[in-house]
Amino acid sequence: MISLVRVDDRLLHGQIICAWVPYVEANALIVASDEVASNGLVREIMGACACDELKVTVLKVDDAVLELRKNSGGDDRVILVFANLTDAMRFYEQGVKFKTLNIGNIHHAPGGRNISPSVIVDRQDEEIMERFVALGVVIDIRDVPAKEPILFPAPGAGEGKNCDCGKGGSIPFKGLNPLRGQHRD
Repeated sequence: MISLVRVDDRLLHGQIICAWVPYVEANALIVASDEVASNGLVREIMGACACDELKVTVLKVDDAVLELRKNSGGDDRVILVFANLTDAMRFYEQGVKFKTLNIGNIHHAPGGRNISPSVIVDRQDEEIMERFVALGVVIDIRDVPAKEPILFPAPGAGEGKNCDCGKGGSIPFKGLNPLRGQHRD
């Protein structure tokens, strides 16, 4: 079962291992990246993050689709990490659906649009995010689970509110936590 789908250009690091893994009670982590899966040294370094409580696998995006289809009924609670939104959409379009996409870190050259301190998107990223929203996927922007998520587009988008993301308001989400299904005050 997929517990978290995340876009993070840093892929595997302390925020994921120390914060997200316990938050979603994951016991498996899949890094889905054609580039990393093709680089033996980087793949080995990421695999070294595994322990008895956490399996770490690095796969090409298409192989991640096959792996998750094959084990869709398994007991693993999986965090799936992509380096970019393009790969996340490619995965989604191959039929492995998810309801929420967490965006933790995207960094682009100057001139990008700041949605949060750790998420700077270009126009292509925004178009992909808009497509996810049109497909019914909730976009949850935050680097760690202890922070309030920022939703894209923000509640009230298009109502003339000021916004760094260009969608009408970068308002922290209050109410149902899209990742845990818990009500938040």
